[in-house]
Amino acid sequence: MIKQDVIEVVIVMVDPEYLRDKKVQKIDSDIRDFKTNLQKAEMDLESLDARLDAEVERYRAAAKSKRDSYEAVRVRLREAERDWKSADKEYQESKKQKEKNRSDLKKDVEMLRKRIRKAEVAKEKRFRELDNEKKKIVEKAKREKARELEEVKSREIDRVEDEKKRELGL
Repeated sequence: MIKQDVIEVVIVMVDPEYLRDKKVQKIDSDIRDFKTNLQKAEMDLESLDARLDAEVERYRAAAKSKRDSYEAVRVRLREAERDWKSADKEYQESKKQKEKNRSDLKKDVEMLRKRIRKAEVAKEKRFRELDNEKKKIVEKAKREKARELEEVKSREIDRVEDEKKRELGL
C-alpha cells in the first residue's frame, strides 16, 4: 500500500497538461482498473488464506486427533501386553505349582501303595505265624489228648486187669 500512495503522490505532482493526454488517461484508467483488480485479488487472497487456513487447521486438528487416538491405542496396547505378560507369568507359575503338587502327591501315593503292599505282606506273614501257632496248639492238644487217652486206656487196662485178677483170684 505504501507504493500506491507514492505513485498517487507522483501523479498529483505531474503537470496538469499531461493528465489531459488520451494515452495518459487510458493509462490512468488502466491503473484504476488494475487497482480495482488488485483490491479484488487481495480480498480474494485474504478470503483464500482464511479458507485455506481453516482447511489446514481442520486437517491439523484431524491429524492431532488421529495421533492422540494412535497414542491412546499404543498405551492400551502396552498395557494389554503388560497385562498379558503378567497373566502368562501367573499361569506359568500356577502350572509349575500344579506340577510340583501333583508330583509330590504322586510320590505320596506311591509311598502309600508300597506301605500297603508291605502291610499286606506283613499281615499274610502274621496269618501264617498264627496258623502255625494254631497248628502247634492243635498238635500239642492232640498229643495231650493222646497222652490222656493213653493214660485213661492204661488205667482202664490196669483196672480191667485188676478186675480179672480179682475174679480169678489172683
